[in-house]
Amino acid sequence: MSSERPQPRWIAFAFALNVALAVAHVVVFGLTKSRLVLAQGADSLMDVAAVAVLAVSAQVARRPRDEDHPFGHGRAEPIGALLVAAFAGVLAFEVGRSAIAALLGHDDASIDASVAGVLALKLGVKTLFVVVLARRARASRSPALSAVVVDARNDLAVTGSSLVGYAAARYGFARADAILALPICMYIAYNGLSLARENIRYLMGASPGAEVVEVIRASAASVEGVLSVPGVEAHFVGSEIHVEVTVVVSASATATEGHDVAVAVQRAVEANDMVARAFVHVDTDAAER
Repeated sequence: MSSERPQPRWIAFAFALNVALAVAHVVVFGLTKSRLVLAQGADSLMDVAAVAVLAVSAQVARRPRDEDHPFGHGRAEPIGALLVAAFAGVLAFEVGRSAIAALLGHDDASIDASVAGVLALKLGVKTLFVVVLARRARASRSPALSAVVVDARNDLAVTGSSLVGYAAARYGFARADAILALPICMYIAYNGLSLARENIRYLMGASPGAEVVEVIRASAASVEGVLSVPGVEAHFVGSEIHVEVTVVVSASATATEGHDVAVAVQRAVEANDMVARAFVHVDTDAAER
């Protein structure tokens, strides 16, 4: 698999910016008691946790294969993502509880320019994430960096809606602050559930899907000497894909020729960026007659 693991300096960059955002939100919430700022701050804390866990799990995933882990340590990243998903669920519950308590208790928050300032700061930082890290994610083909970019794009939409809530509160709708914290709470919960579902698939060895299987089959079939590809079984090992391929060669092929075809098929299949390891079984067309 040719994709690179996330580079430490980009993980550090993302971590530092998310910590700065979380601190800014905590300060503004302390001054204003804005539930909207609390919800955004909770999301920033989730981002801090996500990047911290990513840093540790990516470091573990970089370790080479050893006697106890013959296929490497790639499952470390999905395990780290599940921890982030669990933390997201806790944060979503706490933000929702706080917003509902504010609505039932008629506890109006102080909405001032600092709220707009911290929201605008988050909007700017997440835009920077998308512009800078999207380019790096494309260059490295790193699933982890791509996930950070997707999260940043989601944050752009959520923070934009928060600014709408700020404007509504400034024009007299004081409860807009707490009300709009509720959909942000649901967004955090949905994001956590989606993250958990995706990474459980990785850990359970799910198939990457029919489209990926057909790409692998076409790669194997393109090798000279392969008559057909009757079997392709692909599954996730961590976030990487391992494949078992069965190819058919001519019954007149020698053992050496069959071996050479198997090696060529392995190389052709592993040339796909999505595939980490390919295991090839060779049959002859004599069995089909």
